[in-house]
Amino acid sequence: MRKSILFLSVAIATLTPSVASAQQSCERQRSTRVIATVAGAGVGGLAGNTVAGRGDKTVGTVIGAVAGAIIGNQLAKPDGDCAHAYGYYDSDNRWHSTGIDSQRATGYFDREGDWVRGVPAGYYDRDNRWISNTGSASENGAYGDQNHWVPASANGYYDRNDVWIAGTAVGYYDERGRWVSAATTGHYDSNGRWIAGTAAGYRDNAGNWVTEAQPGYYDNQGRWQAGRAAGYYNGRGQWVATEAGNDDNDNRRANSYGYYDNQGMWHAQSVNRERAAGYYDRNNVWVDGAPNGYYDSNGRWVAQSGDISNSGAYDQQGRWIPASANGYYDTNGEWHAGSASGYYDSRGRWVAGATNGQYDSRGRWIAGAPTGRRDANGRWIADPTPGYYDTNGRWHVGQTSGYYDSRGRWVNTSPGMIGGDYAQMPQDIRAQIAWLDNYIRSAAAQRSISAALSQRSLRDLRMIRTSERAMRHDRDGNLSIRNEASIQLRLDRLSDRLNIRQDMRRPY
Repeated sequence: MRKSILFLSVAIATLTPSVASAQQSCERQRSTRVIATVAGAGVGGLAGNTVAGRGDKTVGTVIGAVAGAIIGNQLAKPDGDCAHAYGYYDSDNRWHSTGIDSQRATGYFDREGDWVRGVPAGYYDRDNRWISNTGSASENGAYGDQNHWVPASANGYYDRNDVWIAGTAVGYYDERGRWVSAATTGHYDSNGRWIAGTAAGYRDNAGNWVTEAQPGYYDNQGRWQAGRAAGYYNGRGQWVATEAGNDDNDNRRANSYGYYDNQGMWHAQSVNRERAAGYYDRNNVWVDGAPNGYYDSNGRWVAQSGDISNSGAYDQQGRWIPASANGYYDTNGEWHAGSASGYYDSRGRWVAGATNGQYDSRGRWIAGAPTGRRDANGRWIADPTPGYYDTNGRWHVGQTSGYYDSRGRWVNTSPGMIGGDYAQMPQDIRAQIAWLDNYIRSAAAQRSISAALSQRSLRDLRMIRTSERAMRHDRDGNLSIRNEASIQLRLDRLSDRLNIRQDMRRPY
């Protein structure tokens, strides 16, 4: 019997392919054949040993093993092999290209290791289901560098040397909206401009490449459609929207308040208040704690000081809404515009609590009626507010932009506080005072002026406001020419001290 086992082992070893010498892209297919060969040899050997007569069991075992191994090997032999494969998908749906040229390649291995004739014509969705697309081979992929076939649906691939190439595409739209068909790498910016050679994405904790949702896509007429999108272009430049990637929450922690997308828009998540531990910024980087600040017009994060508990509020569905958000996406992807962490009522009293609405020119809160628009990139832009309430509940007239924290303190976010394009100073005296008040507070919060200068300037501005209120006004609320000139001189001196640019001051 020992001789039988020895002969059986030799037979199996002789017929077993060398896994070590197999190409990486064929490991799964090779291993399948190895298992079938070994299984066939074992079953054949036992059958031969049983069927053979007394004295012939050794020979019967060997013959049965050889026959079983050959049958098992042939049954497991696929229709294709590495020498004819465009590549294969691994268990994480990532494409591995073999570098086989078009004259030899006839198919590929799917994520289950099964051979599929032709090029990959489709994509794997978030549930690992294959979604087929119609069209020719040229529409479903292209050859890139070094004869690497890249499926149109791939957001990157491993080359024959197992090097990851991110941001792949089978073509791109130029600045005139014309499709340029050619294997390339890159991404589109928020204005639909193709940035060659720079992929937009990141690696998750498992090391998998995750492509960021695109800021828009080109339709079949070459027109840029702004707005968060996930998908790819086929070889003819036709957009194919995919399910995979439309919801990146699968890759985010369950204890997050929510996340900012690449447009700086907030996506709220329903989370237990005791479990919430942080959020994801617009670069998908985890940040501990609730958001305490805002993204400026240039996409830069401007952090705010103070108690983080004042940086937002929970809505009725238990979703955390940052005070700085001018709107947010709920868990169903629906946009809610005009969000606020509270409002001032008709008596100037702060009413805390997540809500939606706007103020009219007299400081009256209009619930449920936000004003704003979407820009060319699909980003919601709230209209400037006609004034703001100070911490004493007094309404200050003058167009501005900003938000209230959860305690009712105004935070000015108007662009240009640090060298940008700030709205021009209004002509009305009281509006100028409100304008300067906003400017000083915002500049101090962003540390573009010193704390000492801001305190001294605010003190002087309070004195100017007190003097103006004590002066006699006509029926229309206007000062005399002499009194107006006196107040204007003091405002100009304060503007000089703050180094406010001349083109930002009121027109004379």
